[in-house]
Amino acid sequence: MSKIIHLATAVVVDPQRKRALVVRKHGSATFIQPGGKIDAGETAIEALRRELREEIGLEITEDEAVYLGHFTAPAVHETGFTVDSQAFWIETDKPVCAASEIAVIQWIDPADAPNLPLAPLSKQLMALTVERLK
Repeated sequence: MSKIIHLATAVVVDPQRKRALVVRKHGSATFIQPGGKIDAGETAIEALRRELREEIGLEITEDEAVYLGHFTAPAVHETGFTVDSQAFWIETDKPVCAASEIAVIQWIDPADAPNLPLAPLSKQLMALTVERLK
């Protein structure tokens, strides 16, 4: 049986709704959604706000994050684990930068996602993003 990692993740899009943000950790070739593990005692939105601040320097209010839903997928960085994510939608033009364990941040056209090295969860969320942006 797979072990579960509880996450809060974000689909961050620009205000023109043309590009979505993905990140890559140091030592990884795979892009993932910004966000991270939910610590004990944290709500999903609290974890998301903390992770976005730590990883990409993005400060958001709770009102800026719209709940998208609950998603599961095989973990990309932990073999034998499943990620269980509470995902949120954020439209922002605030600046972002790679920090903490993040080596690269990249704005992508969500329609190009199938051609990019994305984690299974990110592939799901980019497919949803393409649908939302139609």
